Amino acid sequence: MNFHKRPYYSLRDIGILSLIGLVTIIVGSVLIGTNIALSRVMHGGGEFFVGLEGARAILLEHTDPYSGTVARLTQELVYGRTANIGENPYFLTIPFFLLPVYFPFTLISESASARALWMFLSEASMVGAVFLALRSIEWQPRRLFIIFLCLISIFNYYSVAALLEGTPVILLGFLYFGFLFTYSTGRDELAGALLVLTLFYWQVGTLFLILVTWKIISDKRWHVFYGFGMTFVILLILSLLIFPGWIYSFFIAIFATTRSQFGITPAAIYARLSPAHGNQITQAVTILIIVMLIYEWAAARKADFRRFIWAACLTLAATPLIGFRTEISNLAVLFPCLALIFAATTDRWRMGAWLASLLLTIVLLVPWAFYVHWSTFNDEYFYNYLFLFYPAFAIVGLYWTRWWFIRPPRTWLDHVRSTN
Repeated sequence: MNFHKRPYYSLRDIGILSLIGLVTIIVGSVLIGTNIALSRVMHGGGEFFVGLEGARAILLEHTDPYSGTVARLTQELVYGRTANIGENPYFLTIPFFLLPVYFPFTLISESASARALWMFLSEASMVGAVFLALRSIEWQPRRLFIIFLCLISIFNYYSVAALLEGTPVILLGFLYFGFLFTYSTGRDELAGALLVLTLFYWQVGTLFLILVTWKIISDKRWHVFYGFGMTFVILLILSLLIFPGWIYSFFIAIFATTRSQFGITPAAIYARLSPAHGNQITQAVTILIIVMLIYEWAAARKADFRRFIWAACLTLAATPLIGFRTEISNLAVLFPCLALIFAATTDRWRMGAWLASLLLTIVLLVPWAFYVHWSTFNDEYFYNYLFLFYPAFAIVGLYWTRWWFIRPPRTWLDHVRSTN
């Protein structure tokens, strides 16, 4: 019988681990403190507050979390008592079996502190999504580059907008790439369980869910459906025991939200940019995207898994342009897709790291420039450019690096040749 000795840690190893732990605690404390200060000063946070108030309604007051009372209370937290008809109505549109995500935050009495903790969770989720995206394609960047990448993942305009609004879309991005990573490593039941948790926002992930369902069926990975089914049934039964009538109230809230004019659609943008040809542009773009996705889905169905990840990122990038009503903060889910573009750019040329850094700088500065011009001069055209920039940049970048994802992984000999 062979006995394996426990690994021995030297004083140096213990010191390094202690230092890492101390730095993590300090950075986390600074971020939470900064988030608390921002939460008390900056308006917004409605997407978080509607989930928080819905959780408080069912746990503390035992009332319907989908009621108009929760929506009005959320509006008062965001806008005060002067909310206009055109502003976000903030109806709760999260399925009740996923609402327990907000339950721990009800233990915090101060809404600003609860919002700050949610912001910290979102920041960690964004960094985690970037790491999962890079791990899924088995690419390991240099430490300086990964630090630069993580900083821009948080401080680009779309992430900041999502953090201040408190939208769960950043957490959703972490779950998307968590699913891709667990699926690629053969953890099918866990992948199925994660897939249940992605049912937050249909306008963000519908096409992604269709693609992965097609992939699962094509690969005959039925254990993913087992994990999905078991998790879904357990959560559904528990939700019906807690609030039996939530399904009816949930669909009423969905209907009320769809009737609201809050948000933005590609059709409205094209109509403002080209009043004479807006409808034709909308139809042409929609048809082009559908044809593009069908072709790429079919090509990725039996291809290398890197090709499938590329198709999944293309799907997320194309979704905002296909016609769903959405919000600009929802575009934050695209940054991990951009991380793949930067990875391919870095690996393509000897000076690829500098080119990737330049692209990162463009992604950081251009949207902020659009935002400053729009907010300063109230120029609606720049708001349209702000919405179109991210998905357009992602689609163009993904096609620019497409060959890197569809070719076989580099061999050791290829790596040696590229360094000579």
